[in-house]
Amino acid sequence: MNRFSRTINNIVLVAGTISVLTGASIAASPAAASPTGTPTPSTQVTKLVFQPNSSTPFSDSICGVTPAGRTNDGCRTAGNLASYSQVSFIDLDGSNLTTMRVDCTSGSATNWQAPWEGVDRIAVDQSRNRILWEMSSEPGISSVDSDGTDCGLIANGGYYGAKRIAIESGANFIYSTQYTNLRRFPAIAGSSPTGENGTNLTLTGLAPFTFTGVNDMAAAGGKLYMAVYSNTSKAIIEVTLDETTTSQQARVLIQGETAVNNVQVDSVNNRIYWGTGSAVRRAVLSDGSGITTVATGQYSWAVPVPAESKIVAGGYVNPKVMDMSGNIIGTLNINTKSIPVPISFTLTGQTVTWSPNTNLDLSDSPATPSALAASSGPGAIQYSVLNAGTTGCTVIPSTGVLTFTTVGTCVVRATTAASGNYASGNTDVLFVITDRNATTTTTTAAVTTTTTTAAAVTTTPTDSGVTQPLLPATGQDTSSGSLVAFFLVVTGLAMLVLGVRRRSAVN
Repeated sequence: MNRFSRTINNIVLVAGTISVLTGASIAASPAAASPTGTPTPSTQVTKLVFQPNSSTPFSDSICGVTPAGRTNDGCRTAGNLASYSQVSFIDLDGSNLTTMRVDCTSGSATNWQAPWEGVDRIAVDQSRNRILWEMSSEPGISSVDSDGTDCGLIANGGYYGAKRIAIESGANFIYSTQYTNLRRFPAIAGSSPTGENGTNLTLTGLAPFTFTGVNDMAAAGGKLYMAVYSNTSKAIIEVTLDETTTSQQARVLIQGETAVNNVQVDSVNNRIYWGTGSAVRRAVLSDGSGITTVATGQYSWAVPVPAESKIVAGGYVNPKVMDMSGNIIGTLNINTKSIPVPISFTLTGQTVTWSPNTNLDLSDSPATPSALAASSGPGAIQYSVLNAGTTGCTVIPSTGVLTFTTVGTCVVRATTAASGNYASGNTDVLFVITDRNATTTTTTAAVTTTTTTAAAVTTTPTDSGVTQPLLPATGQDTSSGSLVAFFLVVTGLAMLVLGVRRRSAVN
């Protein structure tokens, strides 16, 4: 009778990397960003708006070859069919200086609508996103959307001498002075293409104080603040606005100043500001008390910007930016005809999309992207390296051409610039650089296996019917056998399977 005994050793699974690119080791790559960037959230920003004081004639080709009139500030087209001009915007830190064309192409007297002969004052109706101005020589008051379109004439062509205007955001009326006379106009241009005549207002409660001229005006909290002067006095008067009547109650708020060249209101902090020509001054808005000198210097005007906790003051060339204590923190490199005033914009976020081929070979350098980035807004695209990794990659900002020296990964960011009413946006793309000419080597380490075989115990019936263990015969060689090794390499992953099997026959 044959006896049979079998022992199977443990099976061992070994995982590891056995294929190596000569001269380089590629680690697992991080996940690349989506080719469509996350939309930039809409943000609120505050800028200054002003009419630039240009030293050269208005060069916009829209004026035509032979315009009816041209100045450094704008033009009237042939036949007075339209007028054009420009205003500028700048951030409080002096960045993002942009110029916007003002298009006035409607109405029966469009030659006077755009501020093509320059303006002394600009006002902002924030809630309607409107910019308003008076004419320095041509008569009238006009307004335009903050993007330069939808020009409308408010005050008609007979309204000469209108050099001071004020409006409270969202109010029904705009206020202007014709020499010393105060007049009220609808805040929104009416249906008449020649503008409105307005309503003359009478001030009561000032006697015995009188004035002969108005330097500036500002409106806030249902009140009008007027910087006025006479031969003997410079003062700020406060007018309580009543839209139901032509009689307006007024009082002298501040008196006895050496000069009051302009007036601006900080409703947030209950303060009123003015420039004297040699200082920035302020007082408590509600009662005119607490007059203090904020800063001394050649400050013809002062404009608080509470949204940014700053004050802008100076003359018409390179005005200064201060903190609320009067410390100079910057200079605006501008030359302006009008006093800059704050205007807030809600910037629309831009989405940047970019889906180039991201798998590059070392020999591709310099590599031109298979596709360039695009933006949902008007901003220009610029490229920059966010993470060069081991590749030593660089990128040309304007073209996105990528240069690299070794294999690895490189993250490049495409950014669209803020433009007009659009905020900046970006997206990131991960490029993987490999070397197709790299050689592949396999390294096999020596393997030492120690096998311990335990006796396998089974039972078999004897002739007498008694079960007994089936054991290897005494002296049998248990170390002999066969070793089978399997190597499996799948995409750079090696699995080593060692199997040891021993067989013996006992007769």
